[in-house]
Amino acid sequence: MTSIFRLAGVLAFALAPTSALAQGKIRSTGSNGTTVGLSGLAYGAEGDTATPVTQQTPLPTTAGPLPPAASVALSGAVTTGTTVVGPFAPQLGRGIRVILRGTWAGTFAVGTSVDACATINPLTIGGMTWGSFTGSANEIVDIPTLAGVVYCATATVSSGSLSYGVRQ
Repeated sequence: MTSIFRLAGVLAFALAPTSALAQGKIRSTGSNGTTVGLSGLAYGAEGDTATPVTQQTPLPTTAGPLPPAASVALSGAVTTGTTVVGPFAPQLGRGIRVILRGTWAGTFAVGTSVDACATINPLTIGGMTWGSFTGSANEIVDIPTLAGVVYCATATVSSGSLSYGVRQ
């Protein structure tokens, strides 16, 4: 738990350079003018009294929407047969969403590749296949962290029509 607070302190300090952030034993002036010893995480503007992080005074953060992804989305339709979709070059650190719709039978399996989809490695988690669908879906399948790795999908449709989208 201490590591989480340490990480939060580092992140908050990096994101708010005009504020002072302290961790560990610090001193704060109480409402009656006395000096109070604190143990934990605190924040405040430079030169001001430190405010301890509590449920009543959490770290100040600003949530906002992410800017549009730099990656180029893939979309299309498959009727019958097998089609390789990709390569999809993702922006690192952002979830990859797969959207599948239509009336179809078959599979849509997402994988990774380092050779522009000539070889596709299946997504797995704990040794089990992940990111393989047999019906309509709207899910994040992975959050990429390795540069040079692209995402590909194999769409095998035995009947009907599948519309797909792979995007961030």
